Amino acid sequence: LLSYWEKKAMNDEPTLTRIRKARQRISAKCGHDPEKLVEYYIELQKQYQDRLISVDTPLYQRKGSILPNT
Repeated sequence: LLSYWEKKAMNDEPTLTRIRKARQRISAKCGHDPEKLVEYYIELQKQYQDRLISVDTPLYQRKGSILPNT
């Protein structure tokens, strides 16, 4: 179990704060509508499809991988 201070430190992490704020802005942009939010993320996936990595691709075969090909 985490102590109060460990939980507080994790919640105060600046990166997490930025992520939460970005997610809040995106949700507000979609009117806090779950269906619109899903549509938004699907469109982002289409737009940046070339940047996404398939979870079916073994780690060693992924672009930029530093793992040896086994």
